[in-house]
Formats: sequence, structure tokens, C-alpha cells
Amino acid sequence: MEILSSYAVSSIVLYIVTTWIAMSLFSIEEEAEKNMLFVQVGKVNYLLGKWMISFLIALALTLFSIFYPLLLGSFKETVQPVHFGLSIYIHLLFAIFGILVGSFSSITSFIPKRYTWLSAVLIIAITLSYEGIVEKLSFLKWLLLIFPPVVNVINFFEPDDLNYFGKEFWIFSSFAIIYSIIAFSALVKLFIKKES
Repeated sequence: MEILSSYAVSSIVLYIVTTWIAMSLFSIEEEAEKNMLFVQVGKVNYLLGKWMISFLIALALTLFSIFYPLLLGSFKETVQPVHFGLSIYIHLLFAIFGILVGSFSSITSFIPKRYTWLSAVLIIAITLSYEGIVEKLSFLKWLLLIFPPVVNVINFFEPDDLNYFGKEFWIFSSFAIIYSIIAFSALVKLFIKKES
């Protein structure tokens, strides 16, 4: 089994699972319980707490995803420190994307409650098929920038060649991190607006 492409696949699975985890965490409380928590801890702390729990669960799943194949001796090559660094990076980044998608579908007023799961699945499908969509409908290229740049990052892991990780990789990585910061900030504002 190839090292980087294997970790690319497990990071996509983590992306989907983390989306589900975030959505599940946001749907635990009834409206009355949620309002009581708002009074006790505040709206922003409530939101940050949900994100922290989602991230901690994703971190545990990340460690499992990285070390399980090593314990089974699944890889043909020896895993180098750079493989560890890149695999941790992509798993944590995709966990963050999953939290963003799950949060957007659950806590914003854009999507009616009965369509939250459908919207999350739609967003995941769009982010994973971005290249195919742009290839067929190039006029959507700029519109699709509002979705997490999953494919832009994952493409570097598919050839399983460390030579692909040059300047272009760091540009896309920087964009992904800046995207995440902006998206989390926007979600906080949308959540506060919805709950006011």
C-alpha cells in the first residue's frame, strides 16, 4: 500500500465522519436546553465548546488513522518523519473542514432544519467532485471557491511522491488555512445572528 495515497483516503473518510460528528453534537440539545446553556456559558463559548469536542474526537480518530496501518505493517516502504508530518497535517485540515461543513449545515439559518443532513451531503459531494464540476461547467469555478478546498489539497497526496510538495503545495495549504479562519469567523457571526 502506498503511504501518502493511503493517508489521503483516510483523511477523506475523516472529513465525512467529522462532518457527521459536528452535526450530531449540534443536535443533542433541545431548544430549551440550548437556551439554558446560552445563559450559563454564553453563545460564543457554547459554539467554541462544540467545536473543541468535535476537534478532540477528530484528533483521536486521526491518531488511529495514522498508527493503525503502521501497527498492521500495511506499507511497502518505511514511513519517514515527513510522511508523519504530512499525514497529520492533511487529517487535521480535513477534520477542520468537516467541522466547518457540519457547523454550517447545523447552526446557520440558510438551511431549514429538515434539510441539514441533505445539505451536508451536497457540500461534501461538491467539494470532492470539484475538478469534475469545473471541467464540465468552468463558469462555476469562482462560485465554488466558497466551499472548502478539499480537492486542491488532496491532489498532492495522490501521486505518492514527495517531490510534489513544493511551492504550489504551500500556496494551496496557506489558502486552506486562511479559508478555515475566515469560515470559522463567519460562522460565529452567523450563529450569533441566528440565536439573537
